[in-house]
Amino acid sequence: MPELRSGRTQRLRVDGMKCTQCVDKVEQTLRALGGVENVNVDLSSGTATVIGNVEPEDLINALSYTDYQARPLRED
Repeated sequence: MPELRSGRTQRLRVDGMKCTQCVDKVEQTLRALGGVENVNVDLSSGTATVIGNVEPEDLINALSYTDYQARPLRED
């Protein structure tokens, strides 16, 4: 049986989302990355929460090929 791993949780601010199709595109783009276990995109807050073993730079770079710009969201 494969070992179940739980990756870290990362939050991103995603600029440029205006509709549910935008949310779908961001989710699909992030889910396509290796190591991503779960993605939740919130249109109203303009954020994406990603769980997985993936570097934040990889998430940001993947979205840079779409119409959306992302940056890490720091929680204080």
